[in-house]
Amino acid sequence: MIREAEASDVSELYRLYRMLLPNSKKLNVVEERIIEIRNDSKNFIYVYESDNKIIGTLTLTICLEALHGSMSYGVIENVVVDETLRGNGIGQQLMDYAERYCRSIRCSKIMLLSNSKRESAHHFFASIGYDSTVSKAFKKYLRYE
Repeated sequence: MIREAEASDVSELYRLYRMLLPNSKKLNVVEERIIEIRNDSKNFIYVYESDNKIIGTLTLTICLEALHGSMSYGVIENVVVDETLRGNGIGQQLMDYAERYCRSIRCSKIMLLSNSKRESAHHFFASIGYDSTVSKAFKKYLRYE
């Protein structure tokens, strides 16, 4: 079952995010932020739950733009499926769920970023229709003392 994350999912989300970023010293998943995202009409954390355990997640943000009339676009981040269950269609179902929502509100496109070293993820995204040749992504991480 796919649903929006709740504050009580914090430890399961942390477990999955740790699989995504195993060496991160900044990883910090807090209930307050999950609640804030859940209450924001443009931001979603979707989770795939099976047998009362969260085994996959992604974050979807809906962005407004002026380029295509009243159409918005979606940005997907933090796609992660439990490493012991990858290849079972869980990621596909999460991505399809996000796409259906974007279509339902008439988004012009969906964009996503993936770490340049996650080759298996790139193959997965390409297999479901995401084209890595049309754009080049840039990131600038902001540092704070």
